Amino acid sequence: MADEKIPFSDIPQDDTDIGTDLPADEVRPAAPDNEARARENAELIESIMKLRREQGGVSRESEEAPVKRPNVSDIDMELTDKIIPKTEEMERVPDIPSDLGYEERSQMLRDRRRRKVDNFRLKRGADEDTEDEDGEEDETTTSSRTAKREFEQFEDEDKILRDILQVKQNLTVRMVVLLFAGVFTLLITLANDLSLPLVKVFDKVMNPSTYLFTNTILGLAAIAVSYTVVLEGFKNIFRRRADCDSLAAVGILVCVISGVATLFEPSIVMREFYHIYTSIAIFGLIFNTLGKLMIVKRTERNFRFVAEDFERYALVTVDDEDTAGKFTSGVLDDFPELSAMRKTEFVKDFMKNSYSADVADTYARKITPLVLLVSAAIGLLSMIFEKNTAGMTEKIFNLFAVMSGTLTICSSFSLMLIVNIPMGRAQNKYLQYSGVILGYSAVDRFSDTNSVLIDAEQLFPKGMVDFKSLKLLGSTRIEDCILYAASLACGAGSILSPTFYKMLRGKTELLYPVESYIYEDGLGLSGWIENKRVLLGSRELMENHSIEGLPTLNKEAEYSKGNTVLYLSVSGVVSMLFVVQAKASLSVSRWLRELGDNGVVAVVRTVDGFINLDYLSELFDADKSMLKLLPFRFHKEYARETDYTPEVSSPMLCSGHFPSFAMLLIGTKRLKQITALGVAVQAGACVLGAGISLIMTLLGTFGQLSPSFILLYNTVFLFVTLAAQHRKV
Repeated sequence: MADEKIPFSDIPQDDTDIGTDLPADEVRPAAPDNEARARENAELIESIMKLRREQGGVSRESEEAPVKRPNVSDIDMELTDKIIPKTEEMERVPDIPSDLGYEERSQMLRDRRRRKVDNFRLKRGADEDTEDEDGEEDETTTSSRTAKREFEQFEDEDKILRDILQVKQNLTVRMVVLLFAGVFTLLITLANDLSLPLVKVFDKVMNPSTYLFTNTILGLAAIAVSYTVVLEGFKNIFRRRADCDSLAAVGILVCVISGVATLFEPSIVMREFYHIYTSIAIFGLIFNTLGKLMIVKRTERNFRFVAEDFERYALVTVDDEDTAGKFTSGVLDDFPELSAMRKTEFVKDFMKNSYSADVADTYARKITPLVLLVSAAIGLLSMIFEKNTAGMTEKIFNLFAVMSGTLTICSSFSLMLIVNIPMGRAQNKYLQYSGVILGYSAVDRFSDTNSVLIDAEQLFPKGMVDFKSLKLLGSTRIEDCILYAASLACGAGSILSPTFYKMLRGKTELLYPVESYIYEDGLGLSGWIENKRVLLGSRELMENHSIEGLPTLNKEAEYSKGNTVLYLSVSGVVSMLFVVQAKASLSVSRWLRELGDNGVVAVVRTVDGFINLDYLSELFDADKSMLKLLPFRFHKEYARETDYTPEVSSPMLCSGHFPSFAMLLIGTKRLKQITALGVAVQAGACVLGAGISLIMTLLGTFGQLSPSFILLYNTVFLFVTLAAQHRKV
């Protein structure tokens, strides 16, 4: 069979496929004679293998060796491991025994990966490490949120997980104590405010000392169990970097000071104008702790996922302004914020990104000093306008009460939730699609993205491109035509690579080495194989190179039947016509449109002559103005920005699929909008609360702002915030 020529008439001229093994229901209706087709395919493969043996073959080792190209110095020809899909794990690690179970093989693969990353890390000099650490210091990351130990190598996996679980346990214990203190003080406060049934010992009229002592001692217990919040909160105030801890710390401390001072004159709580707001301040600590529990649980879940063995692609930004400008030239009027995916083995700065400061901390940094000043000013005004106080002692006591009341009404319960609830919803969604967002630093870094770098292969997942039919047009044998086309397509990274791979049954050793190639933008590929000029592209490419033997346009339309046509020429003569059918994945189409709707331009790297802007726009139903094809002269820079690197610092990672990549980027934009809305609600609640306190003070009726009223006020704005942020992420 190998020596027998395949007659020209035996080559299908309709929509029959040669050499593919796709299931019938994926690409086309079943052929009438599947057994005959299988025999044809087997004979074709055997013929190609015999031909390669006659020509001496090309070993895998020689194929993987770098090819010297004196004229094309910017093309990396180590293409086998990068381009041709790998279907068997054992081919990548032939030294792992095949008789091992799944768990043993996975462990050996994990160990191999760790050694690879660790060896890379050892090559870095001490000076470089120091520069990285200094350069990555983030002033917005507060010490109260930063983990004690960073995840720096896979061997630390168990230690880091124990640290996370320890923090989670400590926060849970704190929450239990705070809930007890908060609920108990709230019950006796509400009972006194609303004249509900109450044990007489806690009645502030009958036993003011007991009432004061109970609130104060439970407030002190709340401070003791939350001492890190109080300590770091005040430290950050003095550092001029106040955060959510600072606002909670100020509230509880002023309330407890007010209670301690009143212990020397307990009878004052019997007066209508004086209140103890300790219960509200404790609930402020409760919601602060709840927010931190959300952060830790999110970190734990992300860490368990990230520590697993899977294909990691870190989301990165193109920081070089000149490169980003060249990539997006002609499609962006704004400063380019270009994002891409980069394959990696290890994601650095996991803990730093997981515990990064967020927009709530930014808000608290600005509002905490103002709230302190306003509450102090209103407290001083109360000494003038409060008519129910008698003597300087009562005026001073009332000053503390007004300050604590103003602080608690301005410190909303939902401050720590405006970021963590949307982030939690986003995490639950993205993990289902193998996407990970570590912390709010991802929003800070990627929410302004207005362009993305993607490869055409990411738009056409495996199975979306197939050959409908082939037409032999010259005297070159069909085996040679297939191998020339497959070698050039696979060598350049064409979306046809998986199709040729299936056609050749994964036998990549059959491919010829490509000496050099170029992509003529919008036309196709031109390369040298075995000292022969090989072209693979559109009709226009062939005409530009004066290729002979092209069929007429009518014949071409008859062969293609509405599909895309590619031509192969060898040594200046047209040799074969490929009828290509490409389908659009529903998920790719959806997220490509989502990017366009959010103002994100997709810059596509391709080497396929049939791919142009009109084709992509029509196929994916996407806005043509939001698409750009990357010129071939920038492919080297593209590779530099997207090539594999062992370690990457990034707050987001995914599995490498375009939908998860786009989903994460769109998610950061939505999170920014949602959290900004939450901050706006918090600011409105704070201003309104301060206004109420000021008016009531000027009227001499601040005593009407009881703890029950402030609890209701904060609860209402809690639900308003949750309702305002109830949007898809």
